[in-house]
Amino acid sequence: MTEYRDGGCICGEIRYRAPEPIRPINVCHCSECRQMAGGPSAFTACSAEDFALLSEGDLRWFAGPTSSTGGERAFCGRCGTYLLFRIPNDPLIYFSASTLDDESGLHIEAHIFWDSRGPWEVADGLPTIDGYGDEGLAAIYE
Repeated sequence: MTEYRDGGCICGEIRYRAPEPIRPINVCHCSECRQMAGGPSAFTACSAEDFALLSEGDLRWFAGPTSSTGGERAFCGRCGTYLLFRIPNDPLIYFSASTLDDESGLHIEAHIFWDSRGPWEVADGLPTIDGYGDEGLAAIYE
């Protein structure tokens, strides 16, 4: 039987369900994530096919104007919580680890877009990857 983790925005209008296993967290330091979230974004991922929105509320998708992948980010239109990231034709959907109801057992695997980090961000000893690396984002989360 498949187990799931639920999550959602801070106001509760948007709720989602992600199937286990949840991938390790990768912290994104790209300029869009930093500007939209106010700092690096900690994202995990699961199969887009098995991900479910339980309540969509006022979910708003925004196409990143400088995204190298054509990626889109989703926010709650009511409270502003940054929830999701998707890339066209990618088998995974990425979601903010901080929006899970239960974050237990998750750990940071690496920092991506390290070459785009802010000058105030310091290394913590975990692996760093410039951009998405040679294999692409989905390969990082495998």
